[in-house]
Amino acid sequence: MPLPYLLDTSVSFPRKDCAMSAVFTRRQALVSGLGLAASGVLLAPGRAVANTVAFDAAWDHLTFRRLTPNRFTLHGTAVDVVADSSSSILYRVLPEALRGATRATWVWEVENSVPPSDLSQIGNDDRNLGMFFVSMPAQAAARVGPNTSIRRMMLNSAAQVLMYTWGGGQPAGAVVPSPHAPDRLRNLITRPAQAGRFSEDVDLTRDFPRVFGQDLQQLVAVAISSNSENSGTRVVARVSDLQVF
Repeated sequence: MPLPYLLDTSVSFPRKDCAMSAVFTRRQALVSGLGLAASGVLLAPGRAVANTVAFDAAWDHLTFRRLTPNRFTLHGTAVDVVADSSSSILYRVLPEALRGATRATWVWEVENSVPPSDLSQIGNDDRNLGMFFVSMPAQAAARVGPNTSIRRMMLNSAAQVLMYTWGGGQPAGAVVPSPHAPDRLRNLITRPAQAGRFSEDVDLTRDFPRVFGQDLQQLVAVAISSNSENSGTRVVARVSDLQVF
């Protein structure tokens, strides 16, 4: 059954013209009729210490010059993603109460997939979805506030950005440094470039040392990306039930 994409009652992020290398659109609308706290942090049923990160007005949209942005449509517990020959990132800074998180779970599904790609090459790095987890040492994390952009975080030499990636052409479990920032941004191939629906449960304290050779520090932000501008294809996907604990 097709996914219920692009409902009118949700928050969506339309395209913005970019005069600079990136434009950040902050909280362009409120989630209506969902009864969720604006902070986006709720106690998850059945988990004493787990927290759900709601898809609400706390998320921001990073777009890139000369690239058509994706369309992200927020539904409180889920976000629908359409990447139509486009690329951009949806992100949010985590509150301090969640910065000690060491695990994450989510559900993601892809209805239309990009073809396999080589994520190590600029111009051939399309992917269905990437789930970003941004780690920083305590001193650097203390300077990250609600309005800090992910671009600024990714340019910080102290940051490490682990991206669980659905796509590429490498086998599951492969680590592929991003050609845009190989020291700070690295893909951990999680699913091949095909359609499907999966639940993920990741141990950040295991994966950060494996990918970067250094321990997880403080988890300061999470993000979602999709890239289809190189292949000119259309990704239709959804991420839901994101929890960090």
